[in-house]
Amino acid sequence: MKKHGIKTKAGQLLSGFLRQIAEEKTELIQKDGEDTIASKAEALARLMWKLALGYTEILPTYKDGQLVGHSEIIHAPDRYMMDLVFNRIEGRAPVAIKEGGDKITVSERVSEEGKKRIANAGGL
Repeated sequence: MKKHGIKTKAGQLLSGFLRQIAEEKTELIQKDGEDTIASKAEALARLMWKLALGYTEILPTYKDGQLVGHSEIIHAPDRYMMDLVFNRIEGRAPVAIKEGGDKITVSERVSEEGKKRIANAGGL
């Protein structure tokens, strides 16, 4: 088997295992105010929505081992996660972006293209 064929087969095996694991009902989630067991896939989907929309985390505050109150951490909506959720719903393949990569976003690319056209039109 050629190197490409081996990589393809390995990728197919990995995808199959990920699908099997995604179906496992092992995750505890809150649904309608009740604790419920859900699949890993459902738990991941709920986490994606939570990150996309933003949320407030309420943490207990302790002093000398005694509960003295609560503090709030506000997590802003995540633009990348919004895009990922929307594209999945629309049936579009997500764009692979590496962490810290130098790949520019579509909006940045459009903006750069606009700058080039303005510069060309003005003879700059």
